[in-house]
Amino acid sequence: MQSVGIIPARYASSRFEGKPLANLLGKPMVQHVYESACRSGTLDAVIVATDDERIYDVVTKFGGNVEMTGACETGTERVAVVAARLKCDIVANIQGDEPLLKPVQIDLMLQPLLNNPDVQVCTLKQRVKTAIDYRDINVVKVVTDLQGNALYFSRASMPGKVTESELHKFPVYRHVGLYAYRREQLLAFTGWDRTPYELAEGLEQLRFLENGVPIHVVETDTPLIGVDVPADLERVKQILEAS
Repeated sequence: MQSVGIIPARYASSRFEGKPLANLLGKPMVQHVYESACRSGTLDAVIVATDDERIYDVVTKFGGNVEMTGACETGTERVAVVAARLKCDIVANIQGDEPLLKPVQIDLMLQPLLNNPDVQVCTLKQRVKTAIDYRDINVVKVVTDLQGNALYFSRASMPGKVTESELHKFPVYRHVGLYAYRREQLLAFTGWDRTPYELAEGLEQLRFLENGVPIHVVETDTPLIGVDVPADLERVKQILEAS
């Protein structure tokens, strides 16, 4: 296998317990993500990684591949636990709370690694279109260089002092939290100590940048809504029902 998609899924969540198993139009949310990932043209396999037997049983019931990981501090660590058992070159970290994810977005993210052996990590970005998102600390912003590599990720509004009327002409982007890595680079990442800016921002991807590993960033126009709280699930239901 060259490319494997791994979906980290945990049951415990302070804001939405049991989120991966939340009913979404007759299916658990994790099944929506799994089936979308399976339609990717660039993944050779898709695996759900979990430490909860309830999630394990549900994924098994709908015919999905699933592996137990034990307790992990982060989703990236959970992905790495499964990746360490595999023989592959590229690992995609696919968030289990992105039920609107399209296969084309996975393919878009993997292409730089498939086309260029020097690319070690790739992720996605979307244009910020409202001042509310621009100022929201829960919307992570990213700035990139002219080659498409990340300069920095932040919860702060960057670039600074852009008014709502100027958002259409300044390149302001939010980070979409999906990643593709070289397997060996992912395993190295989880062995590094946390870094100063990673801790300051609460953004683990900064550990790559602070250790000198470039992150290539590709723009996507397809909208995504991550499900963090039950109210987000209702928004997603409305979008899926209308599509």
